[in-house]
Amino acid sequence: MTPSSSQQTYTDLLIQYQPKPIKTEQEYNRALTAVEGMMSGELAEAETAIFELLVLLIENYEEHHYSMSKSKPVATLEPLIHEV
Repeated sequence: MTPSSSQQTYTDLLIQYQPKPIKTEQEYNRALTAVEGMMSGELAEAETAIFELLVLLIENYEEHHYSMSKSKPVATLEPLIHEV
């Protein structure tokens, strides 16, 4: 899923990656693979735009499926204090 040419247009990249809201674990993994592939080199302007879009979609999926509860600083530090 890595772009083959840095001269691809934004439209070409939209067709290649077909970004859309991520709803399944399979779509999530596919988006992660695409982003990881794009991280290995310098990106053209169009590639950067697609990269940023994919990252936003991944972050949105993670926020809804892997959200961490907000904790208070004291609750975070308390177990560490007892280990000393």
